[in-house]
Amino acid sequence: MGVSRQPGQIATVWYANAAAVVLLARAPRRQWPAMLGLVAIVNATLNRLWGDAPLAMLAFLPPNLLEILLGAWALQRAGLAASALRSPAELLRLLLLGGVLPQAVAAGLAALSFGLLGREAVALLGLAWFESTVIGAISVLPAGLLLANQSPQRLRQALGDRRLWLLAPLAVLSSLFCLGLMPYPFVYLAMPLLAAAILLDMVAVALLTALVSVTVALGLAGGVFVPPPALAYGQAGFITLAFAAALVPALLLAAAVADLRDNQARLLERKAELRAAHAALQQFVHIASHDLREPLNTITQFSDLLAQYHGVDLPSEAGRYLALVRQEANRMRVLLDDVLQYSQVQQGELPAPQPVALDGVLEQVRQALAPRLAESGAQLRWVPLPVVSGHASLLVLLLHNLLDNALKFVAPGQAPDVQIEARQSGGEVWLTVADRGIGIALAQQARLFTPFQRLHLRREYDGTGLGLALCRQIARAHGGDIELQSAPGQGSRLTVRLPLWSGVAARLPN
Repeated sequence: MGVSRQPGQIATVWYANAAAVVLLARAPRRQWPAMLGLVAIVNATLNRLWGDAPLAMLAFLPPNLLEILLGAWALQRAGLAASALRSPAELLRLLLLGGVLPQAVAAGLAALSFGLLGREAVALLGLAWFESTVIGAISVLPAGLLLANQSPQRLRQALGDRRLWLLAPLAVLSSLFCLGLMPYPFVYLAMPLLAAAILLDMVAVALLTALVSVTVALGLAGGVFVPPPALAYGQAGFITLAFAAALVPALLLAAAVADLRDNQARLLERKAELRAAHAALQQFVHIASHDLREPLNTITQFSDLLAQYHGVDLPSEAGRYLALVRQEANRMRVLLDDVLQYSQVQQGELPAPQPVALDGVLEQVRQALAPRLAESGAQLRWVPLPVVSGHASLLVLLLHNLLDNALKFVAPGQAPDVQIEARQSGGEVWLTVADRGIGIALAQQARLFTPFQRLHLRREYDGTGLGLALCRQIARAHGGDIELQSAPGQGSRLTVRLPLWSGVAARLPN
C-alpha cells in the first residue's frame, strides 16, 4: 500500500485492492460485510495517517469498496475463484472480470465523487485510478489465486525450481536497467517473463510477474523512470498502462504452455491406459481363440468319425443334421481365424517394411484359390505389378480377401470375371481389383468396412463379415487406405493405396 503512494497516483489502490479481491472471492459471501468493513477501516486509517484530507479520504472509500465487491462477485460468478488458471481462456476471463471491468466502474465512480467535490481534472483522476488498479490486478490476481488454489506439494515443486531463483534476480535487474536507460522501458519488461513462461510452472511465472510489477512500482515511486515532461498527464497515464500490458503476454503464454503440458500428460496417461487395455484384449483374443478351438476340434473330429463309421446307418434327416454341425464348426473355425488376424493387424506393432513384389503375392494367392478358380470357371486377368514397401504376409492376406470377395459375390450361374490393375502416382501404387459381380448399393457401401457387418443372408453368400474390415486395417497399417466404387448389377472396384518401394525403378507408367 505504501508503494502505491507515489507522485501522480491514487492513494492505496495499486496492490491492496487486488489482494482484497482475492481474499473476498475465496471467502463465503456471509463473511463479505465484515471483510469489507475491515477494508474500509484500514484504508481510511492509513490514508488519514498519510495526510489525506478527511473529505478526500471518505470520497475514496465507495470506489474502493465497489471495485473489490464487483471483482470478487464476478470471479465467484464465473467460477474462477477456485481455478488453477491453466488455460489462456481462463486467464483472460480472470483479467477481464477481475482486473478491468470492476476497475473501470470504480474509476468512473471516483471521478464522479471528486467531481461533486468540485475537484478539477476529473477525467485525469479517473484515468489515474483505472491505470493504478489495472496494474495491481494484473500483478496480484493470478499470483494470489494460484497460491490459494494450489496444493502444498505443487507449491513446493514450483518454488523449488532452481530456474525460478536464477530468473528472479535477472528479471529485477533487467527491469531496473530498462527503467533507468531505455526510452520506452515497458517494451522490454516482458523478455525475462516470456523466458520464464516457457521454462517454469504457471505458479512460478505468476510470482515472477508480481515481483517485476513491484520492482517497476518501486522504480516509478523512486523516480528511476519519469515520463518525458513534454507529455501531457493523460499521455503519461497511457504510458503507465503500457506497463500493465507488458505483463499480460507472459501470463498468457504461461497459461498456454501449462494447458499444453496438461493435455500432453492426459494424452500420455490415456495412451498408457489404451496400451494396457489393448494388451489385455489381445491376450483375451489369443486365449479365447485357443480355448474355443479345442471344443471345435473335438466337434469336428467326432462328427467326422460319426459320418465315417455310422453314416450309412443314420437316417437321412440325422445325416443332414450332422453335415450342418460339421459345416457350422468349420465356419466357427474360420471366424476365429479372421478375428485373430484382425486383432493382430489392428495392434499395428509391425517390423520394418520390406520390398514386396506384388506379382509374387498374386501368384501365392492364385495357387491358394486354384480349386475355386477352376470350379467356378473364373477368368482372372492381371498386368505386371510393381514392388511395394510393406509386409508380404499381410499383403497376401489382403489380396486373398479381395479376390475371395470377387469370386464369391456373383449372380447364380455366372462365371466370375476379375481384372487386377495397378498404376503409379508419385511414390504410391494404386492396386485395383475389379469384378463384374452383383455390385453394392451406395447406401450400403459404408457398412462394408465395419467388422461383422453382412449385406446378405448367410445361406446366400457365406463369410464372417470381417474380410473388408481386415483389408482396410492392412492398408492403413501400410500407410494407405482402400476405396470402393460399385453399383448394383455393375460389379465392384476395390482400390488399395500402398507405398511404392523406393529402392527399385517403377515398372508402371505414370
